[in-house]
Amino acid sequence: MINFKSIALTLIATAMGFATLHAATTDLTAGRWGISYDNSTRMVSLTKDGSAVLSDVYVKFKSGSVPMDTKQYTDVQFRDETISDPTGCQRKYTIVYSAEGRPTVEQSFYLFPDLDYVLTEATLVGQAGEKVASNYICPVFTEAQNLFLPQDPYNRFITVPFDNDGFVTYGCFSLSKVSNAAVTGVRSVANDSISFEVTAIFNGKTQKGMVVGSVEHDTWKSAVRITGSPFTQSHISRLEVFSGVTHAATRDEYDGYLQPHGTVRGERVKSARMMVGLFDDWRTGLETYGDVNAQIAPKRPYNGPAIYGWNSWGGMSTNCNFQGVMSVSNFIKENIQDKGHFAKDGVIYVGLDSWDNMTWDQRKQFAKRCIENGQVPGIYWTPWSDWNGSNSREVEGNNGYIYGQARVKVNGKEKTGRVDPTAPATLSRINYYIDKFKECGFKYIKLDFINEGIKEADSFYNKDITTGVQAYNYGMNYLRERCGDDIILDLSISPLFPAQYAEARRISCDAWGEMWHTSYMMNSLSFGWWLNRVYCYNDPDHLVMGDRSEAENISRMTTAAVTGYCILGDNLSTEGSYTGTPISQQKAVRYSTNERVNDIIALGKSFRPAYGHILSGANKSVDLFYLEVEDSYLIAHFNYSEGDKNVELDLSTLGIDASKIDIDRSFECWTNQTPVINDGKLVYKSLNDRARLFRLYKK
Repeated sequence: MINFKSIALTLIATAMGFATLHAATTDLTAGRWGISYDNSTRMVSLTKDGSAVLSDVYVKFKSGSVPMDTKQYTDVQFRDETISDPTGCQRKYTIVYSAEGRPTVEQSFYLFPDLDYVLTEATLVGQAGEKVASNYICPVFTEAQNLFLPQDPYNRFITVPFDNDGFVTYGCFSLSKVSNAAVTGVRSVANDSISFEVTAIFNGKTQKGMVVGSVEHDTWKSAVRITGSPFTQSHISRLEVFSGVTHAATRDEYDGYLQPHGTVRGERVKSARMMVGLFDDWRTGLETYGDVNAQIAPKRPYNGPAIYGWNSWGGMSTNCNFQGVMSVSNFIKENIQDKGHFAKDGVIYVGLDSWDNMTWDQRKQFAKRCIENGQVPGIYWTPWSDWNGSNSREVEGNNGYIYGQARVKVNGKEKTGRVDPTAPATLSRINYYIDKFKECGFKYIKLDFINEGIKEADSFYNKDITTGVQAYNYGMNYLRERCGDDIILDLSISPLFPAQYAEARRISCDAWGEMWHTSYMMNSLSFGWWLNRVYCYNDPDHLVMGDRSEAENISRMTTAAVTGYCILGDNLSTEGSYTGTPISQQKAVRYSTNERVNDIIALGKSFRPAYGHILSGANKSVDLFYLEVEDSYLIAHFNYSEGDKNVELDLSTLGIDASKIDIDRSFECWTNQTPVINDGKLVYKSLNDRARLFRLYKK
């Protein structure tokens, strides 16, 4: 139920649903949520269950190049309505700010009475039909000291990378830190950073946390800037949730020049819709955030079994050759397929990467061999990249285009190797390659360097498109439609969002078999496990055993279990110009045919981190993960090169009642040993570089 309460005077309502403000404070409640507008400060406060969430919130934006904010406006009206959209039935409450010579600003809040979050956005409206232009809109800005967590040293905030290029990692930081005494003297300073699209600010002991971030990805690159608090580590002193970010991390920096975000123009220019939620558990908050994104832009559907297969890049790199990959298909058929529950549902994807050494006829023969061997052939492509660099070179397909017609410019300079996702030459190139892939029989495409398509440019061929995200959506939608529904798409180097164009996304970049690579990949799962809410699968990258130790091999294979996705990467070729070593091939067979591990991979689910404030290893990753399924509890523990340890894990911290475990049916997957549980604690030895994977069956 909605309840308006004026602290001073009342509102004078109009027949159109507007009200003119004559009160010092106006309160609106919808179930658990409350919004209070202060007429003297022209700022908004949000409460949940009667407790403060965010105070002194206002809208900042640019009109053209001029910075403005809603505190500068004096004419304020209110509008409320009940609406229904893909996110559900909700009360939309809008504060309308007007001023002579300025665009009207609509600050909207979407309240769901029984949910742990609200949605909000800001819209700039031109006066008298005039157009407005902006490349920055911030619906949530506050510099108040917002305290919504316990006052202790366990408060953290997460930084989410824009993409997975360049071995970038997620970060998890204390709200305050001690500066280097040699530089600034001994004092505490607030930690300050930027997170792309979303962040969580949480307490590591209670797990309570706020999740804020964008849930629309059709126009803007969005980000969250967070500043913590000095000394107390208890609150945030600045929060900026905005659309219109470019940064070195968005790959929009060239030779020291940062390309600004594209400008959006129209009679109405809206920010991305943002989620502000306060949750008892920050992990539930991020999972909910993923669900809301998928409500607005549903994930690309996939109804098949969990993904198993092989890709040539990990072991063969640029040495992919016809005889070699033909022998790989045979090797998999003879040694892995139908062994140890590997792809027990009968679908194995065998994929070519870096296939320039082969002719189209050879690629077609390879696909035919895979099909004959009961496998699904796959291939690799980079739709938004061209590595040749020649502008005069003809675009493939005899379509009359040259590559110079596909390029974009940044700061007046042409970007070699990057093509415009909206250009007819680029779209014609898509037609050619997708038709060739289909003609060969490929049903799985690993799409790489996808982040090239989302970068900003001076302009795009399609003049209705003015931002990198718009160009990316245009091109990816065209590509998805050309592929149809019977080709699996797996994104490699790519932005987090938009997510609706592929079944899977690699959550890290080029992770091989050493423990450093495993910990790097697990950093991505530590704070990005929830991405399986917007993609069908989190892909842990090719699983390479190589010449690494047994402990490292076990850990690397365990990453497939905790993500629910398994693509082998060793060189399995026995013929041709670049054959694999017998040792790595034997290891690939050994570690990929463990029935107990494969039964967990086959679930196709990502494990959840046990916590977020305790990090291990060189890449600052969580070491403990868990997943509850219908018949059992699954627990994975990684030792990131930290020496042997004796562990006593209190199962209650994972929500597991030890008395309800059928210990006689339970096991550790790699040793098949019966777990030891004493006084509600799972007791085991954590060996250096080695993962443990337990399956505890329910009674």
